[in-house]
Amino acid sequence: MGSPFTMVLANIYMLEWEQKLIQHQNRHYEIYERYIDDVFMTTNLSKEDILKELDETIKTDSNVKISITISQSLEYLDVTIENNNGHLKISIYHKSASEPYILPYESDHPRHIHANIIYTALVQAARSCSNMEDFDMERLRTEMILLVKGYPPKFIQHHIKKFFVKYDSMSVWTELNREVYQQLRNMLLCRPIKRENKTQISSLGQLIRKTKNYEHKDQIYLHYTFENGPLLNFKKECHQI
Repeated sequence: MGSPFTMVLANIYMLEWEQKLIQHQNRHYEIYERYIDDVFMTTNLSKEDILKELDETIKTDSNVKISITISQSLEYLDVTIENNNGHLKISIYHKSASEPYILPYESDHPRHIHANIIYTALVQAARSCSNMEDFDMERLRTEMILLVKGYPPKFIQHHIKKFFVKYDSMSVWTELNREVYQQLRNMLLCRPIKRENKTQISSLGQLIRKTKNYEHKDQIYLHYTFENGPLLNFKKECHQI
């Protein structure tokens, strides 16, 4: 998109162009969402009627080129959205050609960085998966990737448990409780995004960094892995397969 200002101009330009579609969706109580140049809409109209409406909007500006996809299921940004008997089912979209990457456990990073990877993956899964079953599959997928990347099983289990304890939702992990999962998901969806948090605490953070006294600053901490069990050889056996 070039410079950051280009993005602002593009959004201003699209804001005027999309007004007709927004008004159309509002009249029919349907969804209209746009992120940069990706638009998502719902409709109960026939394919012919909605294509006619889209065609009329496209003709208003020849500079805007639109590629239309109409389906019961489609990929939008990083999620898959499916019309399941009138209910939108959302799950994380994984490109078939992309290889999952997670920071290896052996990398020279503080351990809280590796712990945050687990926490972030679970937050993303809960926010993106409308069904508890899809969330649980994402959790299992994340665990397998972590094992392949050399994360100790006890480290993985400890931080997964820490996540569920933090949000008082252990029964999602142990009993696959759907009701508690929906409460967990709603809680995470209502939380401010990282950028909003940064804006709110930036001044406070600078003050803390200036006044913070570090304890044990003359000591060196060495991280090491010591663990046993059947999952310890998962990485080696997975590569052999």
